[in-house]
This record gives sequence, structure tokens and C-alpha cells, in this order.
Amino acid sequence: MNLRSALEVVKPEVLEGELRHYEVLETLKRMGLMDKPVILTVEGKRVAKNFVSSRDVLARYLGADPRILAVELSRIYEREEKITLREFSELGLKKRKVNMFELPIIKYFPGDRSRYVTGGVVIAKEEHYNASIHRMMLLDERSFAVRLVAPRHTYLMWREAVENGEELRVAVCIGVHPLFLLASATRVGVGEEFGYASKLMGGLTLYRKGEMLVPDSEIVLLGRITAETADEGPFVDITGTYDEIRREPILVIDEFYAKEDFIYYSITPGGMEHRILMGVPYEPVIYRFVSNVCKVKNVATTPGSRNYFHAIVQIEKRTEGDAKNAILAALSANPSLKGVIVVDEDIDIFSYEDVDYAIATRFQADRDLVIVKGARGSSLDPSADETTAKWGIDATKPLKRAKEFERVI
Repeated sequence: MNLRSALEVVKPEVLEGELRHYEVLETLKRMGLMDKPVILTVEGKRVAKNFVSSRDVLARYLGADPRILAVELSRIYEREEKITLREFSELGLKKRKVNMFELPIIKYFPGDRSRYVTGGVVIAKEEHYNASIHRMMLLDERSFAVRLVAPRHTYLMWREAVENGEELRVAVCIGVHPLFLLASATRVGVGEEFGYASKLMGGLTLYRKGEMLVPDSEIVLLGRITAETADEGPFVDITGTYDEIRREPILVIDEFYAKEDFIYYSITPGGMEHRILMGVPYEPVIYRFVSNVCKVKNVATTPGSRNYFHAIVQIEKRTEGDAKNAILAALSANPSLKGVIVVDEDIDIFSYEDVDYAIATRFQADRDLVIVKGARGSSLDPSADETTAKWGIDATKPLKRAKEFERVI
């Protein structure tokens, strides 16, 4: 499975004409294609976008029901790992002169400091391999400033390398299968990304280049994340607002490989695909955490919170207190989660009206509201500083009076 096999699933619209890298976003807006799978020509190169831009599309890759993705994805962990190793030469990539301006790297918004690689999977190796998505700001023809978030795994690997007077060797893979993108965006155990990807994809082939392993990719960049830093940002993040400027490490590219007719892949910052990749992978994690404390039926992150800060948890309530335990479990599952609403089985968690109805008729703020002060939150929340207040709403029926809450219409 690779990016080209995904074309058969999403059947993208192919746009005619050639665009400059700074014209992409306005063109997609004008044509009503912000969240639709497309292939464009940008400065003579093909660019694919929005291959994971909805629950429906993601479910299509998995052969799953889009309304119970949390349940379906939680079952993936039980599948068998199937990983095949091959030599890098079998991937059919051509070595090119290192010049990152040969790639159709896009500048999305006028206030962006530079052009950004947004769809690259960074693979690093120490005792084990790690695969994760990091935004990369173009500095010059062979280097980027790469955003590493503490205390996540790539950051820890880089910091350890620097403390030992070394650099972190990495491969950047652009144009991978969408399910490999999903695996790279999912918080799994240390060194488990390849195994999880193989379970999602029904098997994974990795290609060996020295000590590095990479999946089938349109483009592979080999390089090192150094101890040197540069100003990174401003960059529009998942909230649709600009993230702050930070000093971030510099990634130097040493080798550049690509298919003869490569397809570059790019994710619109703050767009639906960005939200799906950041939010949906947490839903099965929340599902599994909550299942430890009560009977959970479904989980969904909310569109208004950018699929990142808030979640709705549907439970089969068996004892009083189940909903409160579900709130605490959900907040523990994802440190970035800010609010949780727990509802009964008769509430459609994908309907704002239904959830609002549950809050209006089954919730009392003096007894059903949980607030946790001074907790670690997300740096992406513009209303928080170093810590945040988290909340949970128990919008479930009291068991002793359940019949009084049954809807007739």
C-alpha cells in the first residue's frame, strides 16, 4: 500500500493549470475544494491534498463504519503485526541533488514566515524507531527549522543526542499511504508506530537504508537534526490562529531521493485533514481508557473544538458515578483534552442538538460539573498559559429516575 494505491480509494479531482506555491490555498477556497481530495500542479510538480479529510474517507481505507471509528480503531491493537523488510534500492527512488526548492513546498498564509513541509513523516532511530509528523519551515536549499514538542518522543531523542554531543539522524518521508500518516499521528507505545501501521494497513513493507527504515514513499530526505536552532513561525496551527515564534532545531538534509514522477503531499494548516489527523487518533485511546472504568459505547471529538480539545463520550450507565469516572478517565487519556461531555446511549454524539438536549435536561451544574484546576493542557490553547482548567459534564440520566427522561418524540 502506498500513496498511489490510495488514489483508487479517494478518486481525487485533478485540477488543470499550474499554480505558484502561494496560490494554492486561495485556489482551493475559490473552487470549494478546501476539504476535497485533489491533485494540483504546483510549479511543475504534482501535489496531492486532503486524502484524510473526513471520517468517511478514513473509514473507507479501513473498511469501517465512520460513525464508530473509535470502536473500530480500538480493535486494531488486537491484530497481528506483519512487517516485511526490503532493501532501499527496491523502492525505485532516484537520487537527486539536494535542493529543497525543487519540491513544491507551499506557503499557505501571508503571515507565514516561510514555506512549510506539513505532510512529512519524520523517522528517527535510537534503540528503537519513532515515526511522527512535524512541521518543517524551509530555511534554504538544504535545511529546515523543525518544530519538536516537549516532552514527545522525537524531542526526547533529539535532546539526548545533543546532550551526548551528537546529532539525531532522521529520514523524512513525504507522500506515504494515508494510513501510515494516521499511524504516525497516533500516540502509541515507544517504538510501536511501525507495528501499529502494519495493523492498520494489513501489513507493512519497510525499506532499509543503512540503519534507517522507511515505508513506501514518493520522496525520502535523509538528514540530521542538529544542536543549532532558528526562529520557527509564525505558523497557523489547528485552532486557525497563529502559533507563537520559538527557537527550534535545524534539520540539515544530506540526501534527497524521489520517484521520477513524484507526487508531493501537503496538509493545509488548520484544515479538516489537520484536525482529523490530530484528533481522531485520540478517540480509540479515550475509548480504551474509559472502558477500564465503565461500559463505553462510543467516543467522538467535536468539530467546534477543532477535533482536539473536547470529546463526547457515550456510555451504558450501570451505576451512579460511572459518568464521573468516565470524565476522569477521558481527561487522563489525552493531556491536551480540555473538556468532556458524557451522555447516555440514546444521545447521538454526532448531533450538537442531541448533546445540547442532554445537557439541558439531564445536567445540573452544582452536582454534575467536574472541574480540574492547574492541569497540564495544550500549548495550542490560546486561553491557557502553562496550565489549564479542565472540565467534565455528566449529562446522563439518574438511574433511579431513568423512566422520567425517556423521550416520546
